[in-house]
Amino acid sequence: MEEGRPSRTAVVTAMLRAAHYLLDQEPKLLDDPFAHAFAGFSTDEELLNGLNAFVYPDMVRMRTLFALRNRYAEDELVRAIEHGTAQYIMLGAGLDSFAYRRPDLLRTLDVYEVDHPASQAWKRERVKELSIQIPVRLHYVPIDFERETLTAGLAAGGINFKAATFFSWLGVTQYLSPAAVLGTLREIAELAAPGSEIVFQFIVPAETLAGEESALVKALAAGAAAVGEPWLSFFAPEEMEAHLRPMGFGKVRRFGPQQAIERYLLGRPDGLRLPAYFHMIDASVG
Repeated sequence: MEEGRPSRTAVVTAMLRAAHYLLDQEPKLLDDPFAHAFAGFSTDEELLNGLNAFVYPDMVRMRTLFALRNRYAEDELVRAIEHGTAQYIMLGAGLDSFAYRRPDLLRTLDVYEVDHPASQAWKRERVKELSIQIPVRLHYVPIDFERETLTAGLAAGGINFKAATFFSWLGVTQYLSPAAVLGTLREIAELAAPGSEIVFQFIVPAETLAGEESALVKALAAGAAAVGEPWLSFFAPEEMEAHLRPMGFGKVRRFGPQQAIERYLLGRPDGLRLPAYFHMIDASVG
């Protein structure tokens, strides 16, 4: 990550959410009118020009994935809110715009964006440049994991550890070592109150996929490594589930390509589809 700039990953993620908002048909998987501006573009035309100059494998399926993973996490969050959850912690929030898109939920929900201090500072400055008012219930929690733990950072950010909390962790795990991924999940299981939940995404090993699907994972991993953000961890779904249960996660629900198709993609006029490596888990504490 360049000093004073968000990571390339954060910018790409916002660009692809914006591409879905601009290019794909209704109903949108995710309505994100802030994405292009948060990514640093002044107009939709400027964003589209940036996308045209951007080399990325399988752009349509990638923007489907980037929109759908947020949609799933946010749908599960809404369900949790209906059962009393009032805290939402976004790990590696990047340039996400949830707090600005959902003022209806922030009437009762406190949102905590956790990210590296440099990336978070750039985002806050960008929001200021755009003259966007920061919601009262949005809290920024800068954490440098080289210097402090998640527990210490959240405590400093004012989290109520006694209240059920919803966590999301999207598009991050592959950039961490397996030990760091599992250590973070274990820490969440230990610090979070019973009834808390986490929705997170992970990448399956290329060797578990066939043909072009395996080649896509290898191409994306190579591209990330080439810009200094290598993919370090891969998990098979059953392997991840086996890790979670001894940590203290009681309910573990897998959400893979087939579940996503059935829930969000059937009958779409634009035929959006996902890469086979798409996998998420929703796990509850206690």
